[in-house]
Amino acid sequence: MRNLLAANFLRLRKSALFWGVLAFCLGTGALMALQLYQMNQYEYFPLDGAFFTYPIFVCIIIAVFIPLFFGAEHSGHAIRSKVAAGHPRAAIYAANLLTGTAVSLLLCAAYMAVVAAIGIPLVGPVSMALGQAALMVLGSLAAVAALCALLTLVAANCERTSVSAAACVLGVFLLLIASIYIRSRLLAPEYLNGSWNAAGEYVPGLPTPNPQYLGGPQRAVFEVLNVFLPTCQIVQYASQQGQDAGWMPLYSLLVILLSTAAGIALFRRKDLK
Repeated sequence: MRNLLAANFLRLRKSALFWGVLAFCLGTGALMALQLYQMNQYEYFPLDGAFFTYPIFVCIIIAVFIPLFFGAEHSGHAIRSKVAAGHPRAAIYAANLLTGTAVSLLLCAAYMAVVAAIGIPLVGPVSMALGQAALMVLGSLAAVAALCALLTLVAANCERTSVSAAACVLGVFLLLIASIYIRSRLLAPEYLNGSWNAAGEYVPGLPTPNPQYLGGPQRAVFEVLNVFLPTCQIVQYASQQGQDAGWMPLYSLLVILLSTAAGIALFRRKDLK
């Protein structure tokens, strides 16, 4: 395992893709902090809005990075060479998962460091309590790691890099859209206190049932998805609405364990051509 990890990190040091995504994260963090500073010239906005958006950026970046970086091992027959050298397939899979997770967490840390370095002197620290902010950061990192485990499952078991990359990127975007939809349906109030007229004006009235409100078993399913899917957690953390940040990492850990077990099982049966 140590040799496999050393080989992966050596590849990272020489990878233009890795340095490119790292530079993108650093640049995005700087841009977000400077944009927030410009917005504060007219109205005060705390640093939270720029600081906690990193899970959204990182989950999209790793959806591109993981299949491209590890897909090169399939196309270059490096995985077959590792198996021929006597490395267990489970160890190869675990080394790739740990490498991808390390890169994902490094990208998160790079973004936060730049936003803090530029934003704190210009805007001030985050307004959230320190303990809650720490829980939000740890929970979001766990959610990113869970998504990384899912992406590794796809990348390790798909030999064609183009197909793997397309599946990962499209899958992440679809999951993000579904997560936003799930979140909006759960936030819909049970009753409406008015309506909008033809002129676009809001007219107060008696409380009426909201047709968009979810109730019964359907709401229970949406609530489970809202805390179980890594992208649902990421959307919550990015919008500073991770009220369940204290225990949502347990769901992330469950996703990591299940996806890793499934990925290793499939990878062991894979015919490495």
